[in-house]
Amino acid sequence: MSQRYVAPWRKSLKPGSFRGVPFGVKSAQTQVGRRVAIHEYPQRDDAYPEDLGLKADAFTIEAIIVGPDYFKARDALIEALKQRGAGTLIHPYYGERTVTLASPARISESPEDGGVARFSLDFIVAGENTEPSARQDTQAAVESAADDANDAIADDFASDFSVDGLPDFGVAAGLKAAKDAMKSLEAARRSLVPDLSVLSDVMAAANGVVGSLNSLIRAPAALAQSVLGSIGTLKALAKSPLNALNSYRGLFNFGSSQSRVPTTTPSRVRQAANQAAMSNLVRRAALVEAARMASRASIATSDEGAALRENLSARLDDEAAGIVPAPTGNGTPAQTVVEVSEPVYQALTALRVALVRDLTARSINAPRVTTATLPATLPALVAAYRIHGDATREDELIARNLRVIRHPGFVPGGEALEVISR
Repeated sequence: MSQRYVAPWRKSLKPGSFRGVPFGVKSAQTQVGRRVAIHEYPQRDDAYPEDLGLKADAFTIEAIIVGPDYFKARDALIEALKQRGAGTLIHPYYGERTVTLASPARISESPEDGGVARFSLDFIVAGENTEPSARQDTQAAVESAADDANDAIADDFASDFSVDGLPDFGVAAGLKAAKDAMKSLEAARRSLVPDLSVLSDVMAAANGVVGSLNSLIRAPAALAQSVLGSIGTLKALAKSPLNALNSYRGLFNFGSSQSRVPTTTPSRVRQAANQAAMSNLVRRAALVEAARMASRASIATSDEGAALRENLSARLDDEAAGIVPAPTGNGTPAQTVVEVSEPVYQALTALRVALVRDLTARSINAPRVTTATLPATLPALVAAYRIHGDATREDELIARNLRVIRHPGFVPGGEALEVISR
């Protein structure tokens, strides 16, 4: 009985596979090494090779599909090579590797070979895509949302405030509302810079607005921009965004010390509406700028970031829902519910969403506040080293524990100390 002839090269094929599809390997080449950028400079004989790290291992394989019914196996390998992403290569010499096809496969078939498909395959080892990573600029989103909110607030005021057709007492009341707003802004400026005489440019601009109020109350859109501009300049006087934020907090209840206007006549209804419109303008603009400053502020700890987020998001929620301070005449905290226009509601809600995203994103990687207790009373320098392993954090330890540390030389043992875990 005659035996079927098998070509010697077929006997020498090594087994391999890709994505579970088997093939024979006739030959294989491997590339390993490092990525090197060669820098050659004019008038210099030496080149500078800059090492950029390891180069991904590359495999060039000549794969063979052979047999009387090789079409099915060939097509299966073609489908495996067309699939997206990395796959498992079983290499006859290097074992299992996760690779990606680096260039299109080249397939050779001919009648002379008879039932053979040859694949020239170039693979490269696939790693994880760790960088570059894309992320949203959450602080820019807050800035944009704050600008949009100011626009909506100004438009709302221009629609709600008017002294046209009012008797003298109504016009005087509108003027008083505007002056009260400017007085509150001057108090906010003094909280940041007690001696306002050193701020000649700022005070000149503020006095210019006050001097123009008689005409501005008859141009509500211009009045709104003047008030917004004055509120916006507060942040330029602050030492830090948090310093500015605290100044804006002082305006969150603007209008609560004003007396409620009895709405007994059409003129009184308009007077009450003007008073409410001015209160809304100042309060909302201060809240918008506070949100802007919170986004610009550095987050010292994740706990402080969370507290800031919860406080301001609740304020923005209430303002968007129309839950605002009521005019009680004596500043006693009280709330009332007012109607909020759709543009203002949408703008304040968008600002709240942007601010929550920003503070959440930036708080995740911030240090956490924990507690530590010393076994005995120690100098702050030694205590900082004992707790943090870093004596240079002595001032930080003292600043966070003024409640219990009366003297830097005596940090009490047995007391729970607030510390930042980095």
